[in-house]
Amino acid sequence: MPRIRTVKPEFWEDELLGVMPRDARLLFIATFNMADDDGILRWTPAYIKAQAFMYDDDLTIRDVDQLMRCLTDTGLVFPYIGGAAKQQMAVVVNFRKHQRINRPQKSKLPPPSLGAWQAREMYARRDGWCCQLCGSEIPRRLVINDDHNLAIDHIRPVGAGGTDHPSNVRAVHQACERSRRGSSDEEEFIPPATLAGLEDSLNDSVNRSVNDSVNESHANVNHEPRSATDGEFSSLNHSLTEGKGREGKGRERNTPLPPADRPAEPAVAQTGEKPIADRMTDAFLERFARGNSYKRRQVRATIADALANETDPSELWRAVEQLGETSKPVTANTLQFAFSKIRGNHLPGNVIALPGQQPLTGTDAKVAGWAAVAEQLREQGSA
Repeated sequence: MPRIRTVKPEFWEDELLGVMPRDARLLFIATFNMADDDGILRWTPAYIKAQAFMYDDDLTIRDVDQLMRCLTDTGLVFPYIGGAAKQQMAVVVNFRKHQRINRPQKSKLPPPSLGAWQAREMYARRDGWCCQLCGSEIPRRLVINDDHNLAIDHIRPVGAGGTDHPSNVRAVHQACERSRRGSSDEEEFIPPATLAGLEDSLNDSVNRSVNDSVNESHANVNHEPRSATDGEFSSLNHSLTEGKGREGKGRERNTPLPPADRPAEPAVAQTGEKPIADRMTDAFLERFARGNSYKRRQVRATIADALANETDPSELWRAVEQLGETSKPVTANTLQFAFSKIRGNHLPGNVIALPGQQPLTGTDAKVAGWAAVAEQLREQGSA
């Protein structure tokens, strides 16, 4: 049954949501009304068409499916198969942060299974990779000390009638989850002693991400030519999924779109001393820290995530330099916007086919699909 919901003013001025087709933005608003008080809704093209576009004969089931993919590809909606009947369901990832629910009703729809790592990672992204018990950061890669890795905690324990629904689960450290067992939320939580060394685990997680990226890029150079479209387009770090009143909070593990052309020499060279993320962070802070409130950990994590996503160091430096010159914060969202300004709008003419007549794959195919949907809708509107 449709419900009364609210749309925040930040929705309309969000730059990254603006690259999506207009009907996809309308569908995202429609999910607020279609979802129950836990943010869960049925997620089939026929159902969405009947609920959100019942009077739009120019939109086919296939068109609606493309619009749904726009929302799932950007991480705003998480699709899953739920219940004994194996229904196609979805959850609006940051629904409770975007909607204030008075007297919430218990959900009758099946939640995502916590046994799936995709669901656990989705809740970690929703909570900004921040432990909801101790407030410290959670490593995004598995680390040797298992106490520091991700776990999912039930706010109301399952033994006391709690469920796996999104409003009753939160991302925590494994050590914090074990320490909290048997205690109520009213009791003051004391971080366990096993969290000692968390800083080393966080650094290890970031370094492994960068090293994996470097090794993979070396393998690509040795075995196959790179294309101008090899960069990943990812807007999971959407401003609507960040905190401060918007739908979500914190940094995400995905990173922005790098520009297409790559210079021959990087602006910050890899010399084998410090990791390139550290040297780039040092260079940025030395130049722009005075008069700004940049925090080293946040800047380094954003740069390291971008490098882990195979962003060219020279192009990355141009983007962070642009943010520093305008005194903007260095986050995945602002970095995405800086890359967009450098590269220009992503119109169908900007989508370059891979060499050898190979079809576009991965995120490149998604970008091309979104552009094609937008172009098709523009043509239908002009007709």
